[in-house]
Amino acid sequence: MIEVRFARSASKHRIARARILHVIERCGLRFAQPPPVGSPASRTGRLVYLGDDAEGIALEVMAVELTAGDLLVIHAMPLRDTYREPYEEAKKWRR
Repeated sequence: MIEVRFARSASKHRIARARILHVIERCGLRFAQPPPVGSPASRTGRLVYLGDDAEGIALEVMAVELTAGDLLVIHAMPLRDTYREPYEEAKKWRR
């Protein structure tokens, strides 16, 4: 079983950890994305999870993979328009 850790930045938008875990566990599809140029973790790609929390609110969650497959969540917020299309596409794989 993988361990999920949370960076301070993950709480910036006040998304509770339980809501984040719900999305990670049930999103159905995750995809890799390169980090923004000049970011502190510029050498590490990000895993993007798009899905709904237990209340049906669409969220975007980003994490980096650590050794042994563990995750460090670095970002979570309500879904932005930028991710609307892949969010809709991923619906068919959600649990």
